[in-house]
Amino acid sequence: MTDPRIQARRVSVERQRGHRRLGFVLAVLAAAGLSAGAVAVLHSRLFSARSVVIAGAVHTTRAEIVSASGLYRTPPLLDLNPAAISERLERLPWVETASVRVDWPSTVAVAIAERVPVATSRLASGGYALFDASGRVLADEASRPAGIPLVVVADPSASPGSFLGAEARLELVAAAQLPESLLGRVQEITVSDTEGVVLHLQGGMSAVVGDDGALGEKFVSLATVLSKLDLTGIGGIDLRVAASPVLTPLVSASNVQGKGDG
Repeated sequence: MTDPRIQARRVSVERQRGHRRLGFVLAVLAAAGLSAGAVAVLHSRLFSARSVVIAGAVHTTRAEIVSASGLYRTPPLLDLNPAAISERLERLPWVETASVRVDWPSTVAVAIAERVPVATSRLASGGYALFDASGRVLADEASRPAGIPLVVVADPSASPGSFLGAEARLELVAAAQLPESLLGRVQEITVSDTEGVVLHLQGGMSAVVGDDGALGEKFVSLATVLSKLDLTGIGGIDLRVAASPVLTPLVSASNVQGKGDG
């Protein structure tokens, strides 16, 4: 959510701008001898939100923004509360911050900063849910989004605009920091009670990451191991100490049987 101090400053700046523009318009009306009817004129269509200019929205449609803001009703600019409109827009799934500016005589400018997807998860009903780093559910997709790490979370079925619980934090942190060079190698990210974050790699190998400390170093270590070493017969990589990765051999069914016979 937006820092309250930033929000308060933004509201103050917008109010000052609006007051200056409004003061100019009132001065013009007064000079024209229309001051007695100024309020009526300012509530007329001439000074209503007839033009809505939107910047920064990619995943959020114009229709969603106009509807959530209430600007589809073309209200008088005099009646608009930019801070309240921003707050409503920030409830839309993809919107992280929204800035609203009134430009007299008939324009409202909306600047949107959207959230960045960092992870996706399979839905029990089919399809995939998409999340940002804070756990905000951004969308439900019919197919897996390309280039987004797959995580396993307890309840991915929350509706867009809601948030995952705190128990999904580790998966999301790991997914957010996973470098692009490893995206094609990581099949799925899970969290184990005993091992912490576990990366399940293509080909069946797994990499134990542990907690979220020094994730960048752990991922560099993993990339180095994958690119430099012959991993034939290796079933897992323990990265909990980033500078000293430990390789564990692949345990086959025959080996398990042999140990049992012995």
